[in-house]
Amino acid sequence: MIKSYEKGNIIVNTKVYPETLWLKRLLKIGLLICLVWLITIIFSILNENDKNYIFYPMWICISFLIYWIGYIGLAKSKLLIERKKLKANKKRETKINKPINSSSTFNKIETKIITEQLYLNPNLNLSLLSNLLGLSEGYISQQINTNSEINFNDYINKLRIDNAKEILSNKDFNNYTIESIGLESGFNSKSSFYAAFKKFTNQTPVQYKKDVRNL
Repeated sequence: MIKSYEKGNIIVNTKVYPETLWLKRLLKIGLLICLVWLITIIFSILNENDKNYIFYPMWICISFLIYWIGYIGLAKSKLLIERKKLKANKKRETKINKPINSSSTFNKIETKIITEQLYLNPNLNLSLLSNLLGLSEGYISQQINTNSEINFNDYINKLRIDNAKEILSNKDFNNYTIESIGLESGFNSKSSFYAAFKKFTNQTPVQYKKDVRNL
C-alpha cells in the first residue's frame, strides 16, 4: 500500500501529504522482531527448553515498540494538526520568473509545476510529471537541465526551499515548527529538508530564520 501510494499519479494540492518514511521503518522493525521471535521459538523447541527467560529480551523489545508507536502516534498527530493550520494560513503564490531565452516547452512545464504547486507533493517525480504533461520523462528532464542548468531533483527542491524561505521569513508563522514547514514545503522528512536547505543556502533553516528576522 505504501509503495502504491508513493507511485501514485494523482496529485491533489489541497491534501496534506502523509509521511511514509517512519511507517516503513516501523514495519521493518516489526518484521525483524517477528523473525527473531520465530528463531527463538525454534531454538526453544529444538533444545526442549521450556524456560521463559529466553523470551525476556523479546518481551522487552515488544514493550518498547508499543510505547514507541504510542509516542510516534501522538507526535505525528500534533504535527498533522500544525501542517493543516499552516496550509490553511499560507497564501498560494503563483509567481513565475521565466529565464531569458527559455523554450516554450520549458515555460509550459514550469507553469504547470508552479501554478498548481506540484512541487509541494513529496512524491513528485518525472513519471508523475510525464503523465500530467503528456511528455516523455527524458524530454522533460532535458528541458529542465537545459533551461534551468540544474537537474530535475535540484530544480524541484529549489522551489521547495523557496517556499520554505518565504514561510520562515514571515513572522505570522512564528508558532510553527521547522519540521512542519519542511514537510509542507514538499520534503518527505526533516533530514531531507535540512540537507536540501543547507545545499541551496549554506545555512540551516534555524540559522536562516534568525538572520532574516534580524534584517
